Amino acid sequence: MARFLLTLGVVVLFVLEGTVMQVLSPDLWGLSWMTVPRFALVCCILISMYLGRREGLYYGFAFGFLQDVLFGQVIGIYTMSMMVASYFAGLIVLLFQRGIGMVFVTSFLILFGHEWLLYSVYRLFSVAPYDVQWILTHQILPTVLMNLVFGLIVYIPIKKGCNKLLAKKEMHVE
Repeated sequence: MARFLLTLGVVVLFVLEGTVMQVLSPDLWGLSWMTVPRFALVCCILISMYLGRREGLYYGFAFGFLQDVLFGQVIGIYTMSMMVASYFAGLIVLLFQRGIGMVFVTSFLILFGHEWLLYSVYRLFSVAPYDVQWILTHQILPTVLMNLVFGLIVYIPIKKGCNKLLAKKEMHVE
């Protein structure tokens, strides 16, 4: 039941990022910068940190593929980038303690790397018309900061859900 609720929560956030959050975008209000909600990615990163890199890889694959099919221009870019981001989040946790500071520094680096990878791939195929400085200051950094604020909001519920899953898994092993 805990896995179902955790996955259902990420699905609901994925739907919200593609629907409701588009109305709250700063560029619609006349601001010069824009943010892209990556709520499913933030959840995949946190799940990967608490349940392991393999679980994160699975969640990253599933939600990256959904992102590609529903919103992407090319199949595979979000699948690859979300899988890599989730896997590296789980890999970094093997090296360091899971304190709140390390979780958010890692989340910042992973989210920045994800946005940079997407920009680089789109730039490689000449789909991204903006230069590096503009995209960095007007899209990547605002997107990363907004998603980190979202990460602060969902940190405790995801941590509790993952701890319930781990406790249930340990109970079945013994």
